Amino acid sequence: MDDSEIITAVLDGDREAFGILVERYQRTLYYFVVGKVADDTEAKDIVQRTFVLAFQNLSDFRAGESFYAWLKGIALNHCRNEWRRYQSQARLARRLLEEKRAELELASFDAHANEGERRIAALRHCLEQLGPQEQSVIEMRFVQELPLLAIGEELGRGAEAARLFLYRIRQRLANCVKKRLRLEPL
Repeated sequence: MDDSEIITAVLDGDREAFGILVERYQRTLYYFVVGKVADDTEAKDIVQRTFVLAFQNLSDFRAGESFYAWLKGIALNHCRNEWRRYQSQARLARRLLEEKRAELELASFDAHANEGERRIAALRHCLEQLGPQEQSVIEMRFVQELPLLAIGEELGRGAEAARLFLYRIRQRLANCVKKRLRLEPL
């Protein structure tokens, strides 16, 4: 029996005849679909849904056309719907990932802000521990932004001596800050 005879029999009430069409086209349709979706199980589901929809809408099939081409069109629509669903899920997953990343960044900002406040408080304490000349040199370099040559002249030394003096002060401050941060609870 050819496809049109089987379709006529099904439309005349012989529902079992549709099984012949399923047997005839199931494997070919599966291979068509499996190339369009990533998952074997999804391909089998699409083939099954295609045959169910074809059976339900068999009266819409135009006699004289290729039944297999009609099945492929139905299957392709199912594949497109699956691609849209997958794309929507991927977008949602990306949004969730972006939202989680934003939450982590906000938490990180809060932690860094808190850490920054602790470091500033520790630095202030350490600056108070410096002698008057050391505090003066720090102010000249980092508040007044004087060049090393001017600082050296103020100290009665050269630029290189001023640079070394500043280096030692900064090392002491760094060590003091580290020590304070270890001692202070979060």
